[in-house]
Amino acid sequence: MVFLGLALLLLLLGGGGIAWLLAREGLRKPLRVLLIVPPTAREDRGLDGAEIRALGALAQEHLEVGGAFSVTQVSAPPPQWDLFRGKPRTLLVLLEPQRSGNQLALSYRYAWGNHLPRTGDPGWVPAPMPLLAPAEAFRHLATRFPAPLKGDTTPLTPQDPGAFWNLIRAGAWRLENAHLDEALALAEQVAQREPRCATVWLLLGNLRYRRMLNEPGAILSEQQAAAEDLRRALECAPVHPRAAFLLSLLESDTGNHRQALDLLIEARRRQPANPTLLTGMAYAARGAGLLQLSRRALDLRDRLAWSDLQPQAVDITCLYLGDFARFEASLQERPGHLRSTTGVLPFYRGYLALVRGDRSRAQREFEQAGRLANGYPNIQRLSEIYNLILQSHHDEAWQKLREYDQERIGMREPDGEFTLRLAEAYALMGDRASAMDMAGRAFARGFGCTAWYEQSPLLEPLRSLPKWQALMQHVRERQKLLEAVYPLGLLEEN
Repeated sequence: MVFLGLALLLLLLGGGGIAWLLAREGLRKPLRVLLIVPPTAREDRGLDGAEIRALGALAQEHLEVGGAFSVTQVSAPPPQWDLFRGKPRTLLVLLEPQRSGNQLALSYRYAWGNHLPRTGDPGWVPAPMPLLAPAEAFRHLATRFPAPLKGDTTPLTPQDPGAFWNLIRAGAWRLENAHLDEALALAEQVAQREPRCATVWLLLGNLRYRRMLNEPGAILSEQQAAAEDLRRALECAPVHPRAAFLLSLLESDTGNHRQALDLLIEARRRQPANPTLLTGMAYAARGAGLLQLSRRALDLRDRLAWSDLQPQAVDITCLYLGDFARFEASLQERPGHLRSTTGVLPFYRGYLALVRGDRSRAQREFEQAGRLANGYPNIQRLSEIYNLILQSHHDEAWQKLREYDQERIGMREPDGEFTLRLAEAYALMGDRASAMDMAGRAFARGFGCTAWYEQSPLLEPLRSLPKWQALMQHVRERQKLLEAVYPLGLLEEN
């Protein structure tokens, strides 16, 4: 038997056997796509910058659902191309969409990594596309893309051209606070006309999630509706990674880490090359206190995505693990990218500076976070409070924090991790009783990261309190139970 096994191996290694093995190895490695979508208004192309960004998001979803590719989207070409040279499973795509009336042309240029010249630009291959009805334009893209899209992308695009452009407009308004209600109304109209379109349900869930974060009073009414919308999106397109990711965030933010992790584990079985799903796993595991599992998800994600070009998320896991350099790297600004408009980046740069004891840097960053026109209101309000504390305006800071606290009392507001930031603000002002109460609420709302409860320098004033010791016992017990269900090995590569 051993002799026959050796003979079979030699046979495989000869002639076509080598090709077979290489092909099998190639199947194990996902196609990595760098999707370049410059959100610059082009009057000659009939699109403004926000519409181009929304089209880029939809194009990415087509590549992920239809091709199961690992897609990293950036808003500008990288400064140099050496990262991609000689890489056979790498495809660079520069999207150049055009609108005329209700028609769309999804033109682009592309280059394979192993065909790049040794120096200079990639030597783009043009792929001009005709003006077509939008649904037909995306079907045209799928049939002519340089790599095969075998999955069904039909549920991603409204079939009616007018509904399609309303969807794009609503998506373009998604992060503009002044237009949030208009975006919701427009998306709801599209959903009535196109109930089988996964993208409109995804957008509706995303918009409701955004409003839930912006307005504490909207939480009870929006939370269930947002979850239902995202589930509708998954019913229309069961392998939609973005829908699974957003639903997992909603579950995590409401303390349902087990539901979030189970959802993502199942989604990853279908889309093992998707970086966004791994970002979701890192987020859910972090909130549950499973920091090594969270770190493993980040490591796997960064092998799939070009995180040096476009950080995928604010990697707070690294802060909790003491890896300040990697956490700081995730806070890079990327002009033109959505993650640079919400205020999260300057807030966490200020928070990191505060953890390090650099109060002057922290104050500058909190001030910047509070000024962004389309920042998350909760981040803006907390940034203002931290800024006032650092300016020694404790009475004003305490009053604003108390007002915000009172708005949230009695509401099942999401995000226990954010609630812990409020506890840290109280502790920073010396109000240990309020800080202790808020830390208990953070745990009750699902945030169970033992390491940060134990290590946050801002919570040091609480650690001598008997109530703190009782809280920590509960935090450790819950984390231990989850560690038994979700061991590090569940993310090991095959």
